[in-house]
Amino acid sequence: MSRTTITYDHIAARYAAREAYPLERELTRFRQMAPERGLVLDVGCGPGQYARALESRGLRVVALDLSMSMLRQAHTSGTPRLVRADMRRLPFASGCTDGCFACASLLHLPRTQAPQVLLEFHRVLRTGGALYVGVKEGRGEEWVADPQGYERFFAYYQPEEIDRLIQAAGFEIVDGWINPPGRDQCHNWINRFAVTRDRKRILQVYGVL
Repeated sequence: MSRTTITYDHIAARYAAREAYPLERELTRFRQMAPERGLVLDVGCGPGQYARALESRGLRVVALDLSMSMLRQAHTSGTPRLVRADMRRLPFASGCTDGCFACASLLHLPRTQAPQVLLEFHRVLRTGGALYVGVKEGRGEEWVADPQGYERFFAYYQPEEIDRLIQAAGFEIVDGWINPPGRDQCHNWINRFAVTRDRKRILQVYGVL
């Protein structure tokens, strides 16, 4: 995680200047699941383009990232409510948010840590809260270097695998689809939308009950 974060610190300006993958359908679907002026987290916000898009759709967004350089890029672009945070230990009270938007963030963690992160998403969401997860389709894990030699870690998923993980964390999947690769990419994108359920079960997992 720290190695990938250092890479994003180095490439933040170049990353912010690139053409973002279009997520109009995903942003619209997520907005339909959240209440007007709902408070949502953009987890792994990068330069903040999707956080700003959600704000423009009538939501209140807190944008999170571990890379300070990415947060500076987001601030320069007018992204409000920025927080440096680790998705494995979200600095928010239980049940305080209406949605978690996690586009291309979960995939930077080893798959063994995905259950912990999904439980964290469930913890901070209110009952019936909305979740969006976008990951790359594939198998295995690897380090990928860009032409300048900066490396990032990627974990790839099969649709049924990410579905099982989301459901095991106490979510009900309500929608989803697969997008083709973006420009200069070779992996399809798996998109999943879910809502929280079984709060008592999750509290038991955390040892509260």
